[in-house]
Amino acid sequence: MSSVQDKRIILLEDQIKKLQSQKDILIKELDTVEERFEKMNRVYRNHLPVIIDSVATSDTLFSKTCRELSMALKKGDSQGKIEYIFEQLKTAMLKENIGPVSGRKKKGLFSSFIKANTESFIDEYKQSYQDVVNNLRSNLDKKYARKLDNIMARLASAEDTNDITEIRESVFSLIFVYISDTNQDRGKVNTFVREVVGKILDIESKLANTHQQTDAMFKSNEGFESVLTAELKGLKQTSDLALNLDVLKSQVSERLTSIESVLDKKQVNDQTIRERAEKNRHAFKSGFAKLKQELDEATRYSEELEKKLNQDQLTGAYNRRAYDKRVEEEMARFLRYGSCFSLLLMDADKFKLINDNYGHAIGDKCLQEIIKRTLPLLRKNDMLARYGGEEFLVIMPETDGIGAKEAAEKIRQTIEKIKFIYKKDIVRVTVSIGVSQAQKGDKNHQQIFERADVAVYQAKEKGRNRVLLN
Repeated sequence: MSSVQDKRIILLEDQIKKLQSQKDILIKELDTVEERFEKMNRVYRNHLPVIIDSVATSDTLFSKTCRELSMALKKGDSQGKIEYIFEQLKTAMLKENIGPVSGRKKKGLFSSFIKANTESFIDEYKQSYQDVVNNLRSNLDKKYARKLDNIMARLASAEDTNDITEIRESVFSLIFVYISDTNQDRGKVNTFVREVVGKILDIESKLANTHQQTDAMFKSNEGFESVLTAELKGLKQTSDLALNLDVLKSQVSERLTSIESVLDKKQVNDQTIRERAEKNRHAFKSGFAKLKQELDEATRYSEELEKKLNQDQLTGAYNRRAYDKRVEEEMARFLRYGSCFSLLLMDADKFKLINDNYGHAIGDKCLQEIIKRTLPLLRKNDMLARYGGEEFLVIMPETDGIGAKEAAEKIRQTIEKIKFIYKKDIVRVTVSIGVSQAQKGDKNHQQIFERADVAVYQAKEKGRNRVLLN
């Protein structure tokens, strides 16, 4: 019995040795991988900032964001912060139209189109617009289906660029209707418009290139005709010299006459093609100018709608809708990457008394002045929004509670200097500010808001016009 156990012990010891050996090998491989990663990380952090600094030399949003990225890499900031700056960088590229349209987004509405292998440019032109319509069909509501069917039918029967110019105008008319009717996020609508701009400009640019190729073809034909005409004259002279070869002369002359006839027909046909192409060229030039105007108008229209939907009409600050969207984004970033952010909840003190004693016009002026004095004290990435009534919220990304409290104190001190003369009275304005940062264990942004709300309540209880961190 003892010998059996001894054998098992020996087997187990062998297995332990094998496992230990495998473990040692894996640890060694892991060390190698980590060492390689650290080397690459040092390379990126040492060399990328130098490259970025050499590019970011202007005062544009893109350059400023590049400099922020360079500083973050030099300081060895967290992955979450660096990824956040990259998101800001992509936003700056979109706003400033940097890079090709297809490179500004991950995969947008028009990011992949089938390249049709067609026999003529008009077929490819039609196919490109059919791709646009198909993508519209897959992304717009069903109520637009009939108009899209009509556009597709007109595309199928289109014969030249004049027909497609009219179809293009129908496409833009439909897009304007969509922009006006849609309740979707305005940022997504703006992205949609930019993608339409990029795709249709690509289509129209391809047509312009085709016209250039057509010009080259005409010049080539003209050269061919010139050479052929010269050769015909030479053949005639040769045939004239053959006085004693009447039969040969007759045959050659007949052939030359036949060639001249074919050449005449070719010249007539080429002239017809040239006139048609010239007509299309003029249609394209006028249509392209109109296209650019429509694109600019569509972009401005969409941006104005976005601004109206996200702006508080009284104060000019962002509204509750815009705040809800932004705070969701910051919370998602915190939960995924641990990127810290803080909230400031500002409440105007004794605001009801101001309205009751001096009227709503003075009350509105007070709210407007609070926003006016607060905005210059915030960073570009901070967000100030009117939450409701006399309450305002400030979102401060990459800021802990202590830093947010310092910013809040500057705001409080600035606002307490506000005063209005109403008749013989001096109207003063103060705010109580509650501060809270995202903390470990928070599951949603409402928890952060509730702590800030409690802090405001405590500030009111302690005499108002003060800042408390909770």
